[in-house]
Amino acid sequence: MSVDYDLVVIGNSPAGIYAAVEAARLRARVVLVTQKVPVADFSGWLDHRVLQEVGRTMQQARRAEQFGIWAAPGSLKPGWLDRAQQWHKIVSETIEILYSPAVLASLGVEVIEGQGEFCRKPTPGLAVNGRHLRSRTYLLAVHYKSVPPEIDGLLRTGYVTAETALQTMNLSRQIPGSVVMIGTMPVGLELAQTLARSGWQVTLVDPAPRILPPFDLEAARLLQAQLEAEGIQIWTETAVTQVKQIQGRKWVQVGNQAMEVDEIVLATGWEPDVAALNLAAVGVDPSLRVNPKLQTSNPRLYVCSGQSDRGYNPQLALAQVRVALKNALFLPLTTFSDRAIPYVVYTDPELVQLGLTELQAGAQYGRDLVILRQPFQRLAKAHLQAETTGFCKFILRRNGEILGAQLVGAQASEMVGAIALALQNRLKIQALATLALPSPTLAEIISQTAHEWQRVRLDRNPGWQDFLESFFNWRRSMT
Repeated sequence: MSVDYDLVVIGNSPAGIYAAVEAARLRARVVLVTQKVPVADFSGWLDHRVLQEVGRTMQQARRAEQFGIWAAPGSLKPGWLDRAQQWHKIVSETIEILYSPAVLASLGVEVIEGQGEFCRKPTPGLAVNGRHLRSRTYLLAVHYKSVPPEIDGLLRTGYVTAETALQTMNLSRQIPGSVVMIGTMPVGLELAQTLARSGWQVTLVDPAPRILPPFDLEAARLLQAQLEAEGIQIWTETAVTQVKQIQGRKWVQVGNQAMEVDEIVLATGWEPDVAALNLAAVGVDPSLRVNPKLQTSNPRLYVCSGQSDRGYNPQLALAQVRVALKNALFLPLTTFSDRAIPYVVYTDPELVQLGLTELQAGAQYGRDLVILRQPFQRLAKAHLQAETTGFCKFILRRNGEILGAQLVGAQASEMVGAIALALQNRLKIQALATLALPSPTLAEIISQTAHEWQRVRLDRNPGWQDFLESFFNWRRSMT
């Protein structure tokens, strides 16, 4: 039976739009179903990033004051929230224009602004706005929604999520209040630091043994120390067991202590917003489990979620799209790996992780490991910018194969491209050690750390040390 499309993309997330545009460029016939969610609202990322920029700007102002070159005011100006929301509106409108149906149509993508639903009859397909779309393959890139943990009284008392704090929290109050943040997902840590820098009292609570469990232990500990130094209380191995509202105030039972707070913020987990899709009609479980080729239990339906145990990652979603398109439009032979995908926590300092952590590499390769590490304090540019907190770490096999890398420091997300390229192309550490980078820059930390490889190899080879010593003795004797 013939079909109308090569690919139906469901969800106008950035990954969904990217998939539709790339499929159209390959001359595939593609339609994008928006699911009635504006692209700029995807996962609330814009709200969150605007707040981050407010906090970052405040920090820069304070640094200028520390340097004695500018007398910064001690607090936010009245009306700052209105200006931040206006800022959000301008950026949102710009994004909407960039990805408007008219622009996408000019690129060869048909856009249907509606809510799609899978159906079995008259033939398996997607029903939307009274139309029946039949396609050879389907790609889900839907939005995710926050899932509240099961805490007594939480739903009655109310809460906000880390992604929507700009629109839903009373951030403009004259005297900053207090918040309890449940969970330590990256987006929560980023918001916690922004609120703390705005004068809010922030308490992070997580039943896990430490913050950021999927990330490298050493990097997570350094970030936790930085957050605590900025006044954020972090309670790990502790659970919120009950929430109440008494005389207009929120009370949170944290371990054996009751805390009165102004707001409760969730930074826990998300689930795909697929309730309206009727996935049962195509035999797919709502959990959207996929195989290494990104196929669901229905091999014609692919999923590019960008979700992992470290939260939502836009780079992950785009990388999934590239694999899913190959499989959906051609032959399903390509498997997905997140080996070279950077995971970023946009705190200050930033934390970036690629590949395996030291713990994971140790479990897989045992003693066949070499760890290279350099602190940011070795960089002249770091001292110039007073950004000496951080380090670069490479996890290698003894033959120089790069298994993973962690980068903690200012602008870490801007520097990680070279490492990602090396991992993606399976280059060895020698390639980064000989990489010529501008100086002085923070990016020098990459080549300096990689250069440690030569020292480690020499230290581990007494025979080579003896040979070099003999060689230079001979050279001097011949002069």
